[in-house]
Amino acid sequence: MTIELSDVGVTGLRTAVARALPHMTTDWPWGGLLLDLDGTHLYAVATERHTLAIGRAEASRPAPTWRAHIAAADALSLGRFLNDTDPRDTVFLTYAEYGDEGVPEVRLRGRHASHTVSLTGKDDFPDWREIAAKALEQPAADEPVCFTLHMFQRWAAVGEQATFSHRGAHRAVVVTADDFLGFHMPCRLRTSPTPALDDWHEAITRPRKDTAMPDTTGPVAHLRELAVDFRTRTDQARAQARREREEHERQDIATRAPVCMERLFPQTLGLGLSPEAWQGYPGGQEDARPMAVAHLGEGMFVTYERRTTALDDPWASSYDVVVLLRPCSCGKYIESVIDSDYSLALVLADAEIVTACVSDCTPSGEREEG
Repeated sequence: MTIELSDVGVTGLRTAVARALPHMTTDWPWGGLLLDLDGTHLYAVATERHTLAIGRAEASRPAPTWRAHIAAADALSLGRFLNDTDPRDTVFLTYAEYGDEGVPEVRLRGRHASHTVSLTGKDDFPDWREIAAKALEQPAADEPVCFTLHMFQRWAAVGEQATFSHRGAHRAVVVTADDFLGFHMPCRLRTSPTPALDDWHEAITRPRKDTAMPDTTGPVAHLRELAVDFRTRTDQARAQARREREEHERQDIATRAPVCMERLFPQTLGLGLSPEAWQGYPGGQEDARPMAVAHLGEGMFVTYERRTTALDDPWASSYDVVVLLRPCSCGKYIESVIDSDYSLALVLADAEIVTACVSDCTPSGEREEG
């Protein structure tokens, strides 16, 4: 018996799991990775008692809630599978109460491949929501906090920037970033840090004797401040421009896709797919084009791109490219370019009779450019 509680696309799962895995331990019952779907978001949670990491991915539509506890070895296998996907890709998950081995499992399906993860069948993982709620109840504090430094390496997976908020002596430090929440338990201070700080203060402020001081009358110090300020503002402006460009590309390609379907496929895709069914993706780097993707069910997808005849030709014309992706028995996808209702009908008819790999399948992106 298979209960499909979450046959729903999840965006950002690769990043959420990658951020949580450095905090995973093999000790039972705290070990492994927890996937927790609350209906609108899927959380990847890991802890080894001293740190707790919570990565968040967004579900494409509301779905029933469920929890899946994955053993450490299987969680690492899951991480390797997700590392082969694009961070922007939607990954589809299905929860099976009784899998092929007679135990619960979660099945994941990406753009190019699928993966099955066995579950422990246990629910002894700590209530991470209660832990987080208690930690966030405490107001921020100004008193010193002590850390075990090698544990900071775990937070590197979060990304380039994160915010640390101290909530008082012997209470968890809160770590936040976009779609991420973490907690870090500090060391217990056995002695007051004040004498050590006083010693440093005295050493730094004590006048140096018989030592030539550098010339501080020039403009170098001020120029450094101006340069740092300029670079900060420039980096922020570029990041904002990139985010705005990517959001425009997502919206533009997702808007063009249904218009193209109505024009080229008025009797099939134009009728069967609503504008909300399309998910837009920005072009990114290496001359990649924006793409819109819609899930058709039964493991099939349809993609839409707007291409030009020559990227370096200012007079080049643009044309639409629609590709149907259907799963192959070998685990990859068979890609077929379609341009009319009739060509779609032929491909779908072929999909009903071809059940074995015929070496026509390929991961998306390896096909020749038009």
